[in-house]
Amino acid sequence: MPTDYSRAARTPLDQEFTYLAIGMVAGAIPGIIVGFIVAAFVGHAAMWLSVFGGVGIVIGLVVGTLLYRRRRSKTSATSAPSNSSAGDRLQG
Repeated sequence: MPTDYSRAARTPLDQEFTYLAIGMVAGAIPGIIVGFIVAAFVGHAAMWLSVFGGVGIVIGLVVGTLLYRRRRSKTSATSAPSNSSAGDRLQG
């Protein structure tokens, strides 16, 4: 197993994991802030932080997945050969 962790994520699975991890953090931070604001007025800080932090994480995962799929589809569309026809692909 290679131990060089300084290299950028190269496989699609590594790139997808990176998008998901960033999405989770980007969703959790606003969720926690909203949880603190709600808890300041309502009380029960641990409950509201958990609820809004969890909702933020889920939203971040969904957005991260959508962004990764959009990026992957753009990349595969530009790298696909544009001069082949459907009949060529069926014969091969």
